Amino acid sequence: MLPDRCSRFAFAAALLAFALAAAGPALAANGDCSQPVSSGDDPTAPDCSYVLRASVGLVTCEMCVCDVNGTETTTTADALACLRKAVGLDIPLDCPPCEGVTTTLAQVSTTSTSTTSTTTTIPVRCDNNADCDALPDEFRCNPNTETCEKPCTRDTHCKDFYECNTSTGYCQEPALQF
Repeated sequence: MLPDRCSRFAFAAALLAFALAAAGPALAANGDCSQPVSSGDDPTAPDCSYVLRASVGLVTCEMCVCDVNGTETTTTADALACLRKAVGLDIPLDCPPCEGVTTTLAQVSTTSTSTTSTTTTIPVRCDNNADCDALPDEFRCNPNTETCEKPCTRDTHCKDFYECNTSTGYCQEPALQF
C-alpha cells in the first residue's frame, strides 16, 4: 500500500511510462481478414483451422474474415492461403469488406445472391483416414484421388472427370472401374 497521494501519483506515472515504452506496432484485431480466432500481425494455425471448418460447413464465419482470397465464397483454398500466410509466406489477403456478407454452414449468402454447394470432394490431401479426422465423420480418404471425401452414390458427387464406383463408394477415373 502506498503511503500518500504523491507516491501514488508517481507510481501511476511510472506505470503509464512503462506501458507506453513497451507498446509495439498496432496488431490486427480478432475478426480481421484471415483471423477469426486470434489477433496479431498474421493469422495462426487455429485461424486457418477455423477457416477450413467454415469452408466445409462446420462453423459460421463472415466473408470479410474467412473469404481470404476474395472469391465471394469460403473454400478450402481460403484455408490454404491462410495457412501459407501463417507460416510466413508472402501471400496477399483479399477479404471483401464487412458489409452484410456472411456464410452459414455450406450455404454462401450475400446481399444479392445465394448459392449452395453440393460438391463432396474437398482438396484435403490424405494418405489414410486419420488425415481426415478434422472433418465431419462421413469424410474418409479416397485412395484413388488421395483426398478426403464423403462416400459417393452417383457421378454428380465426384469432381472433374471422375465417376462414382457405387460398389466401393469412391470417386475414381472411369478406366479404373471394373
